[in-house]
Amino acid sequence: MNASMDSVPVKFQVADLEPFEESTELLGDPEELRARAERDGYLFFRGLLDPEPILQLRSKVLEILTEHGLRASDADPLDGKLDLARLNELSADQMRVDIGVTADVYTDLQKLPELHRLPHHPSLLDIYRNLFDTDDVFVHPRHIMRAMTSHPATGATPPHQDFPLVQGSTATWTCWFPVGDCRLESGPLVILRGSHREGCLPVGTGDGEGHWTNWGAQLCEHETNWVGGDFAVGDVVMFPSLTVHRSLPAAVRDEVRISMDVRYQRGGDVIEARSLTNHSDRPWDEIYQGWSSENADLMYYWHPDRLSYIPWDDALLEPGARRIC
Repeated sequence: MNASMDSVPVKFQVADLEPFEESTELLGDPEELRARAERDGYLFFRGLLDPEPILQLRSKVLEILTEHGLRASDADPLDGKLDLARLNELSADQMRVDIGVTADVYTDLQKLPELHRLPHHPSLLDIYRNLFDTDDVFVHPRHIMRAMTSHPATGATPPHQDFPLVQGSTATWTCWFPVGDCRLESGPLVILRGSHREGCLPVGTGDGEGHWTNWGAQLCEHETNWVGGDFAVGDVVMFPSLTVHRSLPAAVRDEVRISMDVRYQRGGDVIEARSLTNHSDRPWDEIYQGWSSENADLMYYWHPDRLSYIPWDDALLEPGARRIC
């Protein structure tokens, strides 16, 4: 790195985006899978997940948006078309701007058993067993469901690392997948290839788009190796918590972009206690209310007494000195 250069605002150009490298052919070769993860800081798989349960979840999410008056009246059952007039009547204070809808809508989304079932998909667990080289894979219960809309208070998420936001172990991985097809113009997630090798970056860019400006990772002018592409339902990208990623700005303004962020770690690694809460920050009893017995295995499946904890560090999210590039 050139010690004479401070970090500078890096203008992102979608036209410069390189395609994801697919890793599906490595599923049977754990050693090569780990080597690619170490090299690139991400793994992308086409058609890893069965589309049917994902589309079932999408249907449930859209039903909730309809109940809250946010769907267009002429929308097809799996169509994400929104009632923009109704959406724009909502104040910024009502919105969970990191999610794309109101806090009340988000609580209803978090109550869906289907949302909590998908992260335990056998195909995902098998990959993490191979990546972590252990059968002891812990699935964080704090699943994130985003239903990103074009409300004026929302925007594209700027470049950031998950570690300052999740903490615990730097070996924690995030798995991102859309709940339905997601084209580039819908604003999917993209990855800064190889960025995990730079360690935990200082935050506070001051130039980002959207609501995470103060949490954005400081990047250098040469760090432009962004990779991404269209997602079909069932496609998955995953990456460790030090990999820099962002969402693209959505060119499609009248459709909701539905996606999930799910996190995994080795059972023996340290964890921060907030990772055992739900992402709507409601009591678990409220989230589980009304669930049938067939979903009992998803309720309180974690065992806090077997986990090793590390305290939350506020300093990781405090903008500090400019990064030296």
